[in-house]
Amino acid sequence: MDSLERSNVIKCTGAHVLFGLGGGLTSAFTVLPLMLKALGASDLVLGVAFSLATAGWLLLQPLAVLTFGRRKRGKGFVVPWSLAFSVPWIVAIGAVVALLGRERPTLGIGLVLGLLAVRVVGEGMIFPFWDDWFAHLFSRRFRGRALGLVSGFMGLGISVGAVLAGRVQGALEFPLSYAVLFWAAAGLLVVAFGGIWWMRDPASLARDATQHTFGELLSKFGQSLREVNFRNYLIGRIVLTLGGGVVGFYAAHFGSPAGGDVAPATVITLGMFITLPQAAFAYLLGRLGDRSGHKASVVVGACALAASIAVAWLGRGTLACGVTFALLGLSTAAGWGPHLNMLYETCPHDSRVAHITLSNLVLSPFLLAVPVATGWLRELAGVHAFGLALVPAVVSVLWLSFRVKEPRSIEVVEMDEGAR
Repeated sequence: MDSLERSNVIKCTGAHVLFGLGGGLTSAFTVLPLMLKALGASDLVLGVAFSLATAGWLLLQPLAVLTFGRRKRGKGFVVPWSLAFSVPWIVAIGAVVALLGRERPTLGIGLVLGLLAVRVVGEGMIFPFWDDWFAHLFSRRFRGRALGLVSGFMGLGISVGAVLAGRVQGALEFPLSYAVLFWAAAGLLVVAFGGIWWMRDPASLARDATQHTFGELLSKFGQSLREVNFRNYLIGRIVLTLGGGVVGFYAAHFGSPAGGDVAPATVITLGMFITLPQAAFAYLLGRLGDRSGHKASVVVGACALAASIAVAWLGRGTLACGVTFALLGLSTAAGWGPHLNMLYETCPHDSRVAHITLSNLVLSPFLLAVPVATGWLRELAGVHAFGLALVPAVVSVLWLSFRVKEPRSIEVVEMDEGAR
């Protein structure tokens, strides 16, 4: 690790603590569904909201690659864009809930979903450039540990944010309680983006002149899809997504009679267990990945997700809620960093942006449709929807374990260290 990497990882980690705090105050797993429930939303609406909060980030990424592919894609591009599509819209969501939460809750639900969609789709469209920027910031020999540190400390921030959100929920009445959470999150994001702006772009970014016409983008997509191990990896992710749609209903489930009638403030506070394992294990899993490859972490994450679904299906009450969230947290710890590194290392050409975009493009229809379908299924089958979701989750564990190879064990493509 050179001095620039060391400086950047410290600044990036500090900024992501603040991102985490903001995320904990407005969590898509706890705060958002409970807020919508308080407004009178159905399970189907909760499914739509969770789809937006997860898959919405992916929808316009191909358009962004085509539109912005010829720009220099460092912090001077990603930070102002993300700031514009996050802070104003989060402030507006808080205002809608505060003004309409009691008088016109149905209108409030529609406006919250609309504002959430603009925020998520707009900011998410440039995520491939963020991911490619991270790949430039940290060399392959250090990247797993770097992303593990960033992810782990962000998880710690989310955990603290969850505790604070629970305190606010217990101290203030609806709808002011939720409005304050969103406004506070917006302020934290402003400071966090300031921390990212303080980082230094590496020299390799200036040398990266990868550009894409529509035909070139399709050609890169084709090269990626011809890589057998990458296809198998995508299939495993798709199957995992089929089971993972239920996680957006954990909070609403445990707050209902079927889940033990856990108080909303308690559910929100227990949300810290979603990210405490991320804080504890993300760096260790990244270190393991740097040494022996990242597939093992991906499999661990799939196992943890399947276990969380099983506990949600069979358990009730505060303890079951906490265990479910902790297992989901372990799955999250094995999520962003290891999965991103798997994408980096399965890329068979010189354009990570195109490769990442293709992965997100393939996954996005499933990430969008599955939570909505799960909401409809929950209205029909109730708690047994968790049992049905367990089946694809277990299948994904087996597929990722036995059909996907560790990329470092096979020769994907000849690329120099700077390109990777």
